[in-house]
Amino acid sequence: MAGKIVVLGECMLEVNRGTGIASGNQLPATLAYGGDTLNTSVYLARYGVAVDYATALGDDPLSDWMIEQWQMEGVGCGLVARMPGEVPGLYMIEVDEHGERTFHYWRDSAPARRLLDAPGADALLKAMLRSDYLYLSGITLGIYAPTARQRLYSFLEAYRSKGGRVIFDGNYRPRLWESEGIARTTYEQMYRLTDIALPTIEDEQQVFGDADAASIIARLQGYGVGEVVLKMGGDGCLVADADSRVLVPAEPVDVVDTTAAGDSFNAGYLAARIAGDAPVQAAAEGHKMAAQVIQHRGAIIPPAKLPGWRPPV
Repeated sequence: MAGKIVVLGECMLEVNRGTGIASGNQLPATLAYGGDTLNTSVYLARYGVAVDYATALGDDPLSDWMIEQWQMEGVGCGLVARMPGEVPGLYMIEVDEHGERTFHYWRDSAPARRLLDAPGADALLKAMLRSDYLYLSGITLGIYAPTARQRLYSFLEAYRSKGGRVIFDGNYRPRLWESEGIARTTYEQMYRLTDIALPTIEDEQQVFGDADAASIIARLQGYGVGEVVLKMGGDGCLVADADSRVLVPAEPVDVVDTTAAGDSFNAGYLAARIAGDAPVQAAAEGHKMAAQVIQHRGAIIPPAKLPGWRPPV
């Protein structure tokens, strides 16, 4: 494997309204950004992978700021659509005195939801055809209208026919779906267009009711997925192809925050695969990256926290 990857998804503004756990005093709210696919894009870029992020934002100052931040990370933003008069989606995190988090979302009118229905969608899809890999998640699917998903499926068929490889992380958020039945049908159709699947055991069991890891892998292989990496948290991951199933253990660490554990694992795995590593070795790299991320708070940790990182000259 080698080449360029396009990541398709949504990134929102993040307002963190924390409470001082020890004192009970309200802390000032902080502004950041977050999104599963954007997290993976940033970590891919830190590996030196050529990655473009495809999404839609507004033409407001905060959208400008988000793009500037992504570009500083090395993420290509040439596929970010700008919609006049629009603003990004937003979510707020509240942390109680016990450290438990509650999320509130304002994303129904976010421009990313209309990316594939916008006037420039044809040009975007044409540009995406020139990439070697296309990565998206269950959240990506969940924000689109049914007509946009059908357009995406048609594109993926054409994309694969031209040699592109599709990578799917079945990240499941129930609030994005009208029902589990609709999610199940959507995921099944997506998996039938997937070359590399990076699911999580809990998500698959919630959507499909699988009895165990073996059942999940058998189902995905039945859809025609050639490369499956089933993430199982602290139990590691199962790497499966047509000939083998290998358990790759996770790295034991003191967990501080599991945010973006799967997103960073995916980045480590894909960066290693793109560099030419075999799936089992790539899974070990994914665990290595995730182990670093979960020892710090936040989805995107400072680059200097990563082992071996050196500031650019």
